[in-house]
Amino acid sequence: MTITKTKNNTFRLRLYIPDETKSALGISSKMYEKTFKTRKEAKQAELEILTMIDNILRGEVKKPFEINGDILFSDFYHDIWWESYKAGQTTSTTKPPTQTTIDGTEIVFRKHILPLLGNYSIDFLNENKQVVLNLLTQKAEKYANFKVIRSYVNSIFDWAEELEYIETNRISKTIKRIKATKKIKLQEAKNDEDLYLSQVELQAWFTAFEEDLANDKLLFKDYVLFYTTFFLGDRKSESYALQWKHINIKRQEIQLVQALDKYKNPKSTKGNKKTTFQIPNELAELLQSWKKQQKIELAKFGIIQSDEQYVFTYVDTKGNVNSPLHADYLNNKMKSVKRRHPELKHATPHKLRHTGATLAKQAGTSLEAISEALTHSDTITTKTYINTSNVVPMAVGEIAYRNLKY
Repeated sequence: MTITKTKNNTFRLRLYIPDETKSALGISSKMYEKTFKTRKEAKQAELEILTMIDNILRGEVKKPFEINGDILFSDFYHDIWWESYKAGQTTSTTKPPTQTTIDGTEIVFRKHILPLLGNYSIDFLNENKQVVLNLLTQKAEKYANFKVIRSYVNSIFDWAEELEYIETNRISKTIKRIKATKKIKLQEAKNDEDLYLSQVELQAWFTAFEEDLANDKLLFKDYVLFYTTFFLGDRKSESYALQWKHINIKRQEIQLVQALDKYKNPKSTKGNKKTTFQIPNELAELLQSWKKQQKIELAKFGIIQSDEQYVFTYVDTKGNVNSPLHADYLNNKMKSVKRRHPELKHATPHKLRHTGATLAKQAGTSLEAISEALTHSDTITTKTYINTSNVVPMAVGEIAYRNLKY
């Protein structure tokens, strides 16, 4: 018998499942087995499964993707893809995304992708490439970071294929053809000179910081932060994450081993790199002076300065003392200096990074050396930071001419 009574007064249903029906039923074993409270429930389940088996064998049952594909894009995102994405299952990376990345992804879907595709079914979009092409092409003309949208949309359909909501991802090749029009136009509109500060413009910024410090318009800590970030040519989040244990003032060395995310939590540097920098006397002296001053300031709050202490902290808007710096801290300090000195050329912490790389190249530093200083993985990335034309000491024609033998 397929239904038997157990010692617990429940009823166990056991059914043999033909191999050719397992996939459609979502069952992997040869036997289907389940316990029910009453014989009536068990009998009902038996009839339903036997009917489904009969229909499958006669070819009257649709494949899973023919049924599941009707789900709306927005429902698939919320109910199926989102939790899998947060668990790191939708990509081939070894680690799940960080909370910062998760928050950024949610914003992209909420503001850009769902208003565009949310009310269409997964199957409709997958079978109507032209609709997807038209909608995303329009978005690419308005949104500069279009490659992120393209990546996430493709991930949705890859996951739908993985879980058999669709037979195959048919739009992948199509959306790869869409160009990031807005970003291209913005790049073409930029002049190289706008991407970095000239020597004169950079000197004006140094002078402005010195004047504001002398006039008590600027904290010494902020002055040192500005100089540290410029001299290292690092990402501001890496300056924020410096602890005294990373700085050897006597040997004039700084180790960049971590950064802070937007929630002020330590994370690895970009590319998981650990780099030791030799620093000039000027910066070593500034850091030495700041370390002494910070020790006194922390003591007022009963805090003992240690090697684990962050080099740069502040009292945040909630009154938290010795808090790691907010992501926009240095940007805001530079803006305040700019307001007091309107003659300054617009600059940001990231523009300082471009400036250091560009002026170093103009001074004759090799691309490889600059790439290493910027902690880039390759010189291809470094080239985007060097906003100046290549200086060729001798054209190839002249080289050939000078070597001619008469």
